[in-house]
Amino acid sequence: MEIIDLSHLMENGMPAYPGEESPVFGFKNTHKESGYQVIRFTSLTHSGTHLDTPAHFFSGGLTIDKMPVNHFAGKGVVIDCSSFGQKAVIPALHLQSFNNELLTAEFALIYTGWDKFWKTDQYYVDFPVLSVDAAIFLSGFNLKGIGVDVPSIDPVASPDYPNHNLILGKGLIIIENLTKLHHLSDRNFYFSALPLKIKNGDGCPVRAVGITDIPGF
Repeated sequence: MEIIDLSHLMENGMPAYPGEESPVFGFKNTHKESGYQVIRFTSLTHSGTHLDTPAHFFSGGLTIDKMPVNHFAGKGVVIDCSSFGQKAVIPALHLQSFNNELLTAEFALIYTGWDKFWKTDQYYVDFPVLSVDAAIFLSGFNLKGIGVDVPSIDPVASPDYPNHNLILGKGLIIIENLTKLHHLSDRNFYFSALPLKIKNGDGCPVRAVGITDIPGF
């Protein structure tokens, strides 16, 4: 069994969505002063590698604490969209070649390779996104969620966030800011993105992983 880390590091100065503040980490207690260590941190629920629940866009939508824990894990498939670059809108036609894999998957993870720009000015600019038709196509399968290795499933400047509304409106979760998805291309794997059990949680940073070579899986 191999566990592949799909999460970016949470740290001071990490990238933050345009207009939002970055998490802040500091020592409340140190080994030198207190004999033990405790870190205090403040963070938005949508910082770093994180998930969105339906409550992120819908009043009365499901929150983390109202969703069964098994909704955050399941069989995954990586859809290779790395041939699409800056400003690309990924069409449904490209995803249709993965139809057979999607029939048995619970999570569709969109690999663009854009994570290589993490911690650069380019990361939040003109990243590739799914077309609305592609989002409609994916939401037609029996998925628990859709993940992307870009900052958002919609463009930063989107006026109405159609993909968020469509996917979260179907009761799926969205996982954003994933990384290293290429390690899972063409492999059978179990995907997990467990959040903290936050009351009324609209989202949460996650330690997303892909687990491969599971006996009998």
